[in-house]
Amino acid sequence: MANIYWYYLIAIIGLGATVFSIYKKQTVKRSTFLVFYLFTTCITWVGEFVVLGLLDAYAYKTGIFSDPWAQNILGHLILNSTFYPGTAILVAANCLGYGWITFITIIYLLIEYLCLKSGIYEHHWWKYYMTGVLIFFFQVFSKKYFAALNPIKSRLIRNITFYFVGFVILHYPIPVILLLGKQYYNVDWAENLYLSSTMFIFAYQLIEVIILVYCVCILKKWYFKLLPFCIAFFGQYILMKLNILVVKDGWNLFYSMILYFSSIVAFIIIEKYSLKMKVQ
Repeated sequence: MANIYWYYLIAIIGLGATVFSIYKKQTVKRSTFLVFYLFTTCITWVGEFVVLGLLDAYAYKTGIFSDPWAQNILGHLILNSTFYPGTAILVAANCLGYGWITFITIIYLLIEYLCLKSGIYEHHWWKYYMTGVLIFFFQVFSKKYFAALNPIKSRLIRNITFYFVGFVILHYPIPVILLLGKQYYNVDWAENLYLSSTMFIFAYQLIEVIILVYCVCILKKWYFKLLPFCIAFFGQYILMKLNILVVKDGWNLFYSMILYFSSIVAFIIIEKYSLKMKVQ
């Protein structure tokens, strides 16, 4: 079986856990599940940006690209957008105890072992126990955080949650069009183009999302919601003029902005209809 199919299989398991949990927990709003799913996705993204992107702890072997960092990005997108948030929802929605959390952690370690033995994943300096510790605490944290969202009582927690949600929504199209060979960011932060481009836009959007959340979640007035669109356009336009944003193969800034603006609109809609706080 080709390497990529194993990644798809793991992704299906994660999505299956998500669907099962949402179906079983009818008392929780679907919008809350969506927000929590995106939130936990972002937690894993930030964690892997540090461990994989900055520290080169391990490598994914998807078999789709010849470039090692293109493979890493694809593997990251598949697993961290499906399996990790899926098990987090399974634990949180069903209020699973430490015994079940330990069992799920063991499943993670078993999958990691099988992936290593089959050659679709490799350790550099990473160790099994590191996976075990991080996954265990990730599940515990997810369970407690979900309880804080359902129902939501703190405006601070709501804003923090939407910061992570906003980042996932805003960032997701970027690595996809990078892997499709349509655009990249030319900054030479690393020797590898895929890694360098990802490091730059990841850091850039971590800052950009602060403005997005402030304008949408805190200021509230409709006209403030126009500011993120302006910042997105002028930011990318300036990067292109500085030859940092590079487009090719028929791609152009207009297409990039369609994706950017669509992401902002999606965030505004999700924020409007999710995690509503009761008026005292």
